[in-house]
Amino acid sequence: MKFLVTGATGFIGARVVARLLHRGTPVVAADLRPDPAVQAALERERPAGAELTYASLDVSDAAHVAAVFAEHPDITHCVHLAYLMSAEVEADQRRGAEVNIVGMANMFDAAARHRLRRLVFASSETVYGASQAVYGGSDHAVTEEEYCGPEDHFFTYGVMKLLNEFVARKYVQRHGISLACLRPPVVFGHGRKRGAVLWSEHFASYPAVGRPVTLPFPPDTYDSWIYKDDCAEQFVRLALAPELERLAFNCGGETVSAAELADIVRRFLPEAQIHFEPEKPKTPLVDNTDGSRLARAIDFRPRPLAEGVHLHINEARAEAGLPPV
Repeated sequence: MKFLVTGATGFIGARVVARLLHRGTPVVAADLRPDPAVQAALERERPAGAELTYASLDVSDAAHVAAVFAEHPDITHCVHLAYLMSAEVEADQRRGAEVNIVGMANMFDAAARHRLRRLVFASSETVYGASQAVYGGSDHAVTEEEYCGPEDHFFTYGVMKLLNEFVARKYVQRHGISLACLRPPVVFGHGRKRGAVLWSEHFASYPAVGRPVTLPFPPDTYDSWIYKDDCAEQFVRLALAPELERLAFNCGGETVSAAELADIVRRFLPEAQIHFEPEKPKTPLVDNTDGSRLARAIDFRPRPLAEGVHLHINEARAEAGLPPV
């Protein structure tokens, strides 16, 4: 068994690679421009004897994809995380389509050609549109069957993910291959460097080192949150699960208001200066998704939000040379 992880030095990708290595699974870690700092961190974390190979890969180029598989013909599984995030897509729609749509099709082609045991890719909670109001209040956990048409979307990224899922079903029907995807909510943790939700790092990383933070939404904004290592574990377990009942799964997560999130940070950092912008709109995301199907399929549930926030804070402090709290 050997895994190809694309987007391998990204925010979630690096944690997927780490969790595979700790299982003793050989990994080809591919990225368009591998981040040297992340590579160095992975090398420090790599267990003795764990097999890790790096590759440069532009998934939007079918020849690049073919070359990686030619160099590593023993790849059996893939976790595909090479994509442009919402802000990047909005800034350059053409490049966004090349990576997120053409690149995804290139990976589906490779999965079919090389008869991979499974390819798991990142979808998103943004497939459900820009507001919980479409489904009712925050108490309603949105299930995988529920749907939001393009007219109620905010992010082009979310509509691209809908298309990815639609095309994936075509490949499953036509080629009989095993594909699956996860729809993560807000993934938090220290180390996020890009995307439209950089506040999901800043809310804890800034106070962890004594910096104030202003979150760009009102304090009564609700969102669902999952710690980066738990999301990575979900990807790995979904790739390894023997049988799957469906293609798309919600990750789930813990739903809290922004004010409640700030209170969690202050449990560990009582002096934390966390402010909001009440005049700005709430986040254009659904608030609550039902992750029970995934939990059953992979026998795993994310840790409590407060535990993840504690880890997030101490990772930021360790990077700054500060003692844990």
